[in-house]
Amino acid sequence: MYKRVIYLLIVFLIGLSDFCFAQTRVDSLLNDFLKHPEYILVAAHRAAHQEFPENSEKAILEAIRVKTDIVELDVRETKDHELVIIHDRTIDRTTTGKGLVKNFTLAELKALRLIFNGEPTDQVILTFDEALKLCKDKIIVDVDFKAETKESFVNALNILKANQMEDEVLFYIYDDYKLIKKLRKLDEDITVMPRAYSEKNIDKILKFEDIKVIHVDFTFYTDALMQEVLDAQSRVWANALGKYDTEQQESGTGYDTIIKKNVNVIQTDYPKELLVYLRAHKLHR
Repeated sequence: MYKRVIYLLIVFLIGLSDFCFAQTRVDSLLNDFLKHPEYILVAAHRAAHQEFPENSEKAILEAIRVKTDIVELDVRETKDHELVIIHDRTIDRTTTGKGLVKNFTLAELKALRLIFNGEPTDQVILTFDEALKLCKDKIIVDVDFKAETKESFVNALNILKANQMEDEVLFYIYDDYKLIKKLRKLDEDITVMPRAYSEKNIDKILKFEDIKVIHVDFTFYTDALMQEVLDAQSRVWANALGKYDTEQQESGTGYDTIIKKNVNVIQTDYPKELLVYLRAHKLHR
């Protein structure tokens, strides 16, 4: 009897330990991102926006619902120095208003409605903080930072820290690679994702230590060069946007083509469809 009680107590404590240290979904995603390069991860471009306005709350939640690995969000600064989620410099294409994002206060932008298929919706422009709270513990965030001031950069880092999400994001760097060191100095937990526009850029980026992912263009792609990136323990991020997404929609061949390349993160406008394809080919968990 005594031994049985001890046994049950041990089982209970093990179960309690597992519960206390249970992984969130983003923990599992980060494990795949860092330790399983054989899996091709999927990034939802401007969130899952085939049925909802791009960069909207509903589009983010849809990306999470279909179990996308990464959601790409565009960050800009308002007139009153708040950070908001919107791709274009202007609000013309995606909202019921017109003008430059930087010429509006947050309150003014919040009074607008996001547009989908030319019609106003119930969706509003999100702040960076609101978007992060939707994503926390559920999906990796690709921060496509389009704000232009040093203050906005520091503000973004402070918001990430306040949400304890420094290790849940990829901070996208266009071509100023000096920002890699600056960002790491400010917060060593944030993963940077520099973009390469040429083979020379690849060489320059790989001189930095511990680059976990590089965004590449197919304009200079070669199998050998991308293998060099993979051999450096970095992921290769490439876009299916446009060409490959379109080929897939029109003839069903786009994904067949892109998975033959040495890439293991694919950004797409059709995350649900790409996930189904990759899982069918045993290239995704």
